Amino acid sequence: MPLQGLLRFRIRWISLLIMLSLLGALSTEVKADTTGVAELETKAARGYVEQELELAADYFAGRGVPKDLTQSAYWYRKAADQGNPAAQVYLGYMYTVGLGVPEDKAEAVRWYRRAASAGNAEAEVNLAALYIRGDGVKQDIQEALRLLKSAADKRDGRADAYLGLASYMGLGVAVDHAAAETWFKMGAKQHDPEAEFLLASLDANEPGRVPDVVNEAKLLRLSAAAGYVPAMHGAGLLLVNHPDLAQPPEEATNLLLSAAYAGYWQSSAALGMLARDGRHMPKDQRVAYRWFCIAVFQGGSPAETYLHPGLRRLAQSLPDPASVEQEAAAWRQTHPNRDLFVYANEMNPKYFPILEVYATPHTSKPEVGDQTEQPN
Repeated sequence: MPLQGLLRFRIRWISLLIMLSLLGALSTEVKADTTGVAELETKAARGYVEQELELAADYFAGRGVPKDLTQSAYWYRKAADQGNPAAQVYLGYMYTVGLGVPEDKAEAVRWYRRAASAGNAEAEVNLAALYIRGDGVKQDIQEALRLLKSAADKRDGRADAYLGLASYMGLGVAVDHAAAETWFKMGAKQHDPEAEFLLASLDANEPGRVPDVVNEAKLLRLSAAAGYVPAMHGAGLLLVNHPDLAQPPEEATNLLLSAAYAGYWQSSAALGMLARDGRHMPKDQRVAYRWFCIAVFQGGSPAETYLHPGLRRLAQSLPDPASVEQEAAAWRQTHPNRDLFVYANEMNPKYFPILEVYATPHTSKPEVGDQTEQPN
């Protein structure tokens, strides 16, 4: 994508930075359920913070108990009230998007501030995001950058990634792509999947640079392995468009399938194009139409507008398009749209409401069909 194309995405990039920051920080790993729920509840009711956190995580993920976000928020609040920074971050996140509690950005700010005052880097990154947008607090880009730098000093890879985005876009600082690359590399050294993804994106699209697709594939695979859904999509497309890259059979389609199952409509659209054209999978117009319908279910009007010509042609080519549409609807019933997810691992919840269009500069332009129907 040329530079002017990237600049058109500036506002979307800011939104991406905000939403990634708000919801990507939930990185405390959920422990295995080694005690019974009754024992957990007994200890949690007595104010044992570790059991409060574990019970909250169980209710959040539906592990050993019915999934209940209200109960999850209740137990996170218990631990947060006792001063546990991780619980404060979780609770702030739940108020940010209204999970188990009413959406309340000002309340989210309060909890993030409490955790940030204890030096919690995740809280600093999330609070920075709210300052960038002015949600629940007066907009203050410089305060956001201060918080991100504080988190970066604590070796938080996400903070590195977002400081890189700030340099790339000129958000509160001068536009400086070299500085952006330095920040992305620092985040990648911390094995941050978002930094790895952004570093691959920059390599693919920086004007005047000869892309290193081998390194891009390495970075995207690392990011995808951590469950980062946009990287699954980007890696899948990169492998489709570069069959010369060493790749196991079906790796590209499996990556796209993983992203599609996580609710990423662009991957569902890409799978439809591959089935339509007989690339990386048998040519099958019925399968192609089913994936296109799934993509529309997942992506709504943007996906429908994007795929409209292909949808129309495929529907006209099939003797029973209505039955395929029913199959797609049935698929959606058993695979609910996980449009909150940016990380596919629900047991280590890092996710956010996926934007209408991902403003990612990666990858090299897809080559899976008509130019008017290219997934991002």
